[in-house]
Amino acid sequence: MCCLLIWRLLAAALWSQSPEVKNPYTTPRDVAAGGRIYRSHCVECHGLKGEGGRGPDLTRGEYRHGGSDAALFKTIGNGVAGTQMPGVYYEDHQIWQIAAFVRSLASGGGRLKIPGNSSAGEKIFFGKGGCAGCHMVRGRGGRFGPDLSAIGSSRNPSNLRASILRPSDDLPMQWWIVEATTKAGKGYRGLRFNEDTYTVQILDFRKDLVSLRKADLARLQVESKTSFMPVYEGKLASGEIDDLVAYLYGLQRKAREE
Repeated sequence: MCCLLIWRLLAAALWSQSPEVKNPYTTPRDVAAGGRIYRSHCVECHGLKGEGGRGPDLTRGEYRHGGSDAALFKTIGNGVAGTQMPGVYYEDHQIWQIAAFVRSLASGGGRLKIPGNSSAGEKIFFGKGGCAGCHMVRGRGGRFGPDLSAIGSSRNPSNLRASILRPSDDLPMQWWIVEATTKAGKGYRGLRFNEDTYTVQILDFRKDLVSLRKADLARLQVESKTSFMPVYEGKLASGEIDDLVAYLYGLQRKAREE
């Protein structure tokens, strides 16, 4: 398995520099096989039809880490460091099949036409809605919530609306509220930003991002798995929700071609 992984990493690195490499597995049978793997491992983040959620919307055919066949192979096979996107331990031909299925999800229609006024939504975001108190957009705003500078590239309008109206429905672990107390008696309370076998990183509500060794802790517990983001259903009018969704959906990143 180790040799296979090393070979895949080397091959993916070479292929990513050679965008002319084409997917050799693109028949209808290959696409169907890729779809079966996708539905087993990718749906939770990317949605059943590729509509996005925790992971990017795949229906537009725009890919942040490159749109060539070689780049898709590398992204699917190796995952994306620093994100929830893991690599997959499949044979190369199966990764190609997943890539072929991902291509089939693209409608080619670009961004959806939705109701709402983006300019009015921006005013709500930075004003009445109070969203900028926690969320940052292109260097402006807070940092106790996800950076939304390119949220429209990963969430479709229905996902965005659900997050505004029901923010706790699908809350990733890094936004859980935790409490930690060191053996020396020092306490921390904030967002569970990251955790591994030996350390935990907490975005402390009173201080900053802190990294704590678990061996130094007397206690570490989850206080809440509910988002501290307010529920906006009933707080904003329906038209204001439309405006806010339009603003967020318009926050797009430019896709790379290679």
